[in-house]
Amino acid sequence: MIVFAAKISVKKILACVLAAGTVFVGAAALRPQGDAQTASASAAASLDVKLRTNEQRIALLRDCGWEVSEEPRGEREVQIPEEFDEVYDSYNQIQQAQGLDLAPYKGKRATLFTYEVANHPSGEQGVTANLLIRRGKLIAADISSPQADGFVHGLRERPAE
Repeated sequence: MIVFAAKISVKKILACVLAAGTVFVGAAALRPQGDAQTASASAAASLDVKLRTNEQRIALLRDCGWEVSEEPRGEREVQIPEEFDEVYDSYNQIQQAQGLDLAPYKGKRATLFTYEVANHPSGEQGVTANLLIRRGKLIAADISSPQADGFVHGLRERPAE
């Protein structure tokens, strides 16, 4: 038979209570606050998927609410520049807003898949969904207009009709 004896003092009890309180306060401070952060985190998490097949790419676009063609309109290899100019910087801001970032891929090659979008709220014809994929990982994505003065926005954005 083993007997364990401990002398408990008020100081030890107070120290345990303070330690437990610190842990709870720290956990509460680290928990995401507000709906915007939660929505942003869930949107970013859903874009962090492997996209090795056409079916996976179409499923992602449909999950984002876009009706797209069954086959890509285009597929080509692209080189991401070593240095970003103003256009790439603004494009990367769109990517960062949806939880992606092109910066780590500067100078790398990736495959651009382009799909025709049938349900853009603008009603514009020729709108495309573009998925930039490197080694099965989505590194950039957008919905864009074919017009020279058209729009470019993230996958989750739904502009007003």
